[in-house]
Amino acid sequence: MAFSDINHDGRLDILAGPPRLPQKEEERPSVWHGNAAGTWSRAQIDLPLDIEFGYGCIAVGRYNRDEWVDIAFAIHDSGLKAFKGTAEGRYWDFSNGLPPKEQFSSRAIVSADFNKDGLSDIACVSEGRPAGEGGGPVGGVLVCYGSDADWSCVPIGGEEAKGLVGDQLTTGDVNGDGHVDIAVGSLEHTKDFIVWMNDGKGGFSPFNKGLPQNVHYPSVALADIDGDGRDDLIASITGFGREGVMGLKAFLSRPDGFKEISDGLPDREVYFSVAACDLDRDGDVDIVGGTAAGGLKIFSYEDGRWREMEVSGLPVKGLEVIYNVYCVDLNGDGNKDIAVISSSDGEAGKGGIRVFLNDYQKN
Repeated sequence: MAFSDINHDGRLDILAGPPRLPQKEEERPSVWHGNAAGTWSRAQIDLPLDIEFGYGCIAVGRYNRDEWVDIAFAIHDSGLKAFKGTAEGRYWDFSNGLPPKEQFSSRAIVSADFNKDGLSDIACVSEGRPAGEGGGPVGGVLVCYGSDADWSCVPIGGEEAKGLVGDQLTTGDVNGDGHVDIAVGSLEHTKDFIVWMNDGKGGFSPFNKGLPQNVHYPSVALADIDGDGRDDLIASITGFGREGVMGLKAFLSRPDGFKEISDGLPDREVYFSVAACDLDRDGDVDIVGGTAAGGLKIFSYEDGRWREMEVSGLPVKGLEVIYNVYCVDLNGDGNKDIAVISSSDGEAGKGGIRVFLNDYQKN
């Protein structure tokens, strides 16, 4: 999902593409407008009718120099698309320069200004679909730089990163230099390229010393846990076999690599998704994890150890496969709320979008 104040009412709206195997009324991307009470009204996003959409990921940004919000999509098996927003609320195709699906296919995308030119760029990770004349698997992370006219896309990491596939990526500043870095949720255990450092000039280099290798990273988050100005890595990790590592991990970013601080986090429980933010406004980062049982758990860090927080109103099971968890203030009260997007695991109609408003009151 993506979040932006599309209707200019001072509150963030939720934007999402269609679900997998949609009903007729769900075949186009939608926006949900919310209010302080947690009531949502749905509308279709006014996109060109000649473009087909499938399930995938959506991002928002400023891809040209006007004042309107623009949108980009990573659509499963259909390539990348971008659209310029207008004052009338319509969106025009702005995909020139983005690779067709035969060259790169993704269902995970983010927007950020990677080269500090004042325009939003996009980054996406391959979903590993066959592509090209040889039919071999592609992979890696693609960064596309925008301009007022078109896009220029470059893969990062060179030959080493080919074969890297995933369903999620996120952004932050891992070394505190003011440039936007990338963290990738890798589903290929032979590609240990989770964090990519940005030099601000279009160059990215891997920064992964101290991170577990030969494991999967279904989901990652970046947040400054210790307040040193460097974003740290929080990840859900799964290994292989009965003794394989699984659970949540946290790693502090240091100049020479990462230092693990996972004491107290679950290490024998599978988590499909993870997010990090300050939920109780105490100035410290909390971790939100989406469990394999379809529940949500929150962990806070105190005296060198993580502890599960006692909260009410969050499900302990039943959300099926939680693909992404988000921390974002959706009703404008200053508290970070939790939004999740989940799919059904075989039974139709059980997936969807859920929002849990945070009514925490600081004393």
